[in-house]
Amino acid sequence: MLRSLVFTAGLAIVFFVAERTMSTPWLHMAWPYMLLFFLSLSYLLSRLMDIGNQRGSQGFVQFYLIFTVARLLLCAGFVGVFLYRGVDDRRVFVVDFLMLYILYTCFEIYGLSRNLRRDS
Repeated sequence: MLRSLVFTAGLAIVFFVAERTMSTPWLHMAWPYMLLFFLSLSYLLSRLMDIGNQRGSQGFVQFYLIFTVARLLLCAGFVGVFLYRGVDDRRVFVVDFLMLYILYTCFEIYGLSRNLRRDS
């Protein structure tokens, strides 16, 4: 979980500095909400993986697959709520969200594969 906090804090610093120092048409003003959403998903993943590890290797796979489906549904719901409420500059919002989704997915896969290599 600490790695997720550091990763999110690093992204927040980069976004904050970019927003304050330059014109950023590629950065949507809802980026703090997106980062908090992905941080909460990372926290949920770490809790579920702890539970899955306690149940053995088969429990780990089931919990990870459940989390993957839940993450997809939660992300679709998050974007859907923002779009339904009429967020400004929809294209930038969706592109920023997808980029953060890809970044966090790569980060989580890297963290899980690091742990799996150590445990095998």
